[in-house]
Amino acid sequence: MNTLAFTLGVLSVIITAFVVVLVWGVVKVVKQGKQIKTMNNDFERTISDLYRSINDNESRIYQRLSDMDRNAYELMKNYRDENKSYTDSRLDKFIEKTGKKLIKG
Repeated sequence: MNTLAFTLGVLSVIITAFVVVLVWGVVKVVKQGKQIKTMNNDFERTISDLYRSINDNESRIYQRLSDMDRNAYELMKNYRDENKSYTDSRLDKFIEKTGKKLIKG
């Protein structure tokens, strides 16, 4: 009977230790699963923020390029108008001088 009681006692200690280790392992696995899920959500949020930032920057760049194009067009138009006006005034002066010489001559 002593041997049976000893064996049952040892088995109960081994089973208790096994159950404790099993519960500890399950708790660790559950915690790891939660951490992985949290990291995955953080990663997805970071990727989403990155794409949003890239799209915002792209929109700003296209807007700046459009503004620069519009400004360049306006500058070229102003230069063209100034050159046209200058050329017209020089041509008018030339015709005025040449016309007087032709009349006198």
